[in-house]
Amino acid sequence: MNTILSIQSQVAGARVGNSVAAFAMERLGVRVLQIPTVLLGRRPDHGPPGGGPVNPETIAAMIEGLAADGLLSEIGTVLTGYIGHPEQAAVILEAVRLVKAANPGAVFACDPVLGDEGKLFVSEAVADAIMNTMRREADWLMPNAFELGIIAGKTVDSLDTARTAARALNNKLVLCSSIRTALGLGNLYAAQTGDWFCETPRLPRAPKGAGDLFSALFVARRARGDAPAIALEGATGAVYDVIVRSIAAESEDLELPAAQDVLADPVTWPRARSLEMA
Repeated sequence: MNTILSIQSQVAGARVGNSVAAFAMERLGVRVLQIPTVLLGRRPDHGPPGGGPVNPETIAAMIEGLAADGLLSEIGTVLTGYIGHPEQAAVILEAVRLVKAANPGAVFACDPVLGDEGKLFVSEAVADAIMNTMRREADWLMPNAFELGIIAGKTVDSLDTARTAARALNNKLVLCSSIRTALGLGNLYAAQTGDWFCETPRLPRAPKGAGDLFSALFVARRARGDAPAIALEGATGAVYDVIVRSIAAESEDLELPAAQDVLADPVTWPRARSLEMA
């Protein structure tokens, strides 16, 4: 089933969270049901954002609405990103359980949005909720390198340390982004069946939301049937192409509408290499 339930932030004036994920996944031909965890006018790093977290009871009621329409059995993946309040974690996990009860083959893909480049983006209470509940229940865990280090309790500053950290998570499937290499940045897919790594040259900057875009593209490609290595290549290349076009446009945000053609058909297609065969 290629319907995805995406539970993430909603920011009116920025391409982050569901404003990135839903657009990208639907561009790949995947049906997306959206539930917001926060409703904001702008990104918090710009100043007071307007709006705030969505009440957990409201999220629960929205799930009930989906259930009443018989949609839970059609969901093949629950994708979560930024959460705005620690009490949302329990409600989201209950939603995952309801989806899996309706469709036992469904997957919980958790992007544990904690921070990046040595800084937390969320409160300690939210971080604790993600660390102690959501990430433990996830089938797929999709952190960046900084977040993987926090979760595994290890320093992640290279491909080797990222693999070690991923292996410390009891063979959970891990998709780790933004791993620094000598040539650029790479993304690691680590699973019991083997590890794959895909990298692109390092760019001078990346607009906010690039991590949300990467997770969404990988999940959408897997939902429509792409093999893990192909999904890794397609997501890595598309994110690189979108960032290149965004920088060229001198845009602070991801230029998704203008660059939408590369989401499904990237110009850049980096080859993933199997680390077991390296």
